[in-house]
Amino acid sequence: MTELYMLTEHANYAFMMGFVFLTDDGRAVVIDGGRPEDMPNLLAIVGEREIAAWILTHPHFDHIAGFNALMATGFDTEKIGKVYYNFPSVEFVEKCEPQYTDRRDFEELLPKLGDKAVVAKPGMQVQVDELHIEFLFSGGERYYLPFPNLAINESSLVFRVTAPGMKCVLFLGDLGAKGGMDLLKTYGDKLKSEIVQMAHHGHCGVTEEVYQAIAPEACMWCAPDWLYEEEEMEFEPGLWGTKRTRKWMEKLGVKTHYVTKDGTLKIDILKKETER
Repeated sequence: MTELYMLTEHANYAFMMGFVFLTDDGRAVVIDGGRPEDMPNLLAIVGEREIAAWILTHPHFDHIAGFNALMATGFDTEKIGKVYYNFPSVEFVEKCEPQYTDRRDFEELLPKLGDKAVVAKPGMQVQVDELHIEFLFSGGERYYLPFPNLAINESSLVFRVTAPGMKCVLFLGDLGAKGGMDLLKTYGDKLKSEIVQMAHHGHCGVTEEVYQAIAPEACMWCAPDWLYEEEEMEFEPGLWGTKRTRKWMEKLGVKTHYVTKDGTLKIDILKKETER
């Protein structure tokens, strides 16, 4: 039976994003994973399974630093099928956020990964056992201005995961307002999904219109308690904090919320018999 786990954060006063799908055939699909402190929890859930696909949404430390550290410390790459990513160049990332080295660290791992590293382009579809993964969008280097510090978030991969008898799960990574509007223009109501990973931890992510098109039944929040309960404020024009995003979900009638502040959670992804 297909399972999905949303991983909680293990670094102090930190946020991260990590998910693990377990397939019927005993393999795993990992999404991001978080920081080095989060790797023991991730590996405990994966167990002895092959990681058939490891998807990295964008090159921020709270998403890929754990992967980088694991690979750099001798993790057996034979246990990984493919690593899917679509990152801006090292030069672009260092122009936007020179304080972070994670993109360059990943670049240095590419020789070790060899042909296991695959650039995931919009329209690409991947099958892992019963799981069907469809890559929808990548922001690339389009969103440098007017806030270069947000450009790496806007480069995020967006994809959905489906399987027979399973609810559609949409992953937004850290996509922001500009990328979200382009995503909406491209797909419109085709974004409809039963479960959504809230963009950028629910804070300063995509706009309300995007969530209206998704019309989720359940939301997955990669947010510790202090972020989930942050004060309502507009950080930049159109970039709202988590409290405002929560109000959008209330307006949409969403009743089910999975939040990492509550620990590592198993997500209910199976459709009811009446829905199949």
